[in-house]
Amino acid sequence: MGYHKNKEVDKESEFVPKRKKINRNNRRRGKEYERRAAAIVGGKRNLDKSRPHTDVETVDTVYEIKSTQQSVPNWLEGAYKQLELAAEESRKIAGGVIKVWTSGAKSRFFLITEITDTQKGLCDGNERSGSGDPEIPSQRDTE
Repeated sequence: MGYHKNKEVDKESEFVPKRKKINRNNRRRGKEYERRAAAIVGGKRNLDKSRPHTDVETVDTVYEIKSTQQSVPNWLEGAYKQLELAAEESRKIAGGVIKVWTSGAKSRFFLITEITDTQKGLCDGNERSGSGDPEIPSQRDTE
């Protein structure tokens, strides 16, 4: 019939159920990462389907959550080591790595900083729901 990941496949049924299971696991894992990220920043998951581009939000900030199983790029690993040394020797707080992508005369600056589960509630905490569940219901649920 064809090839899937360089393996010859005779029937579609040989890889479709496995692919569906992988997709289901990826969606479940993605939702779990959104919940954890929401807890860290003191926000809530967006469940409102009318705003599909928002993963996590606080009162005044939105976040897009992306996960990967690839290792941290070498340039970022090295930059973080340098950042930690600079913070230690200057006795200041590490602010993060600023990555600059350039294309001709145009430059884009991105701040990259590591956040952990031990930093829950990075915002002022007013965004948290009373139930402790870091999710935002859809408008249908609130009517």
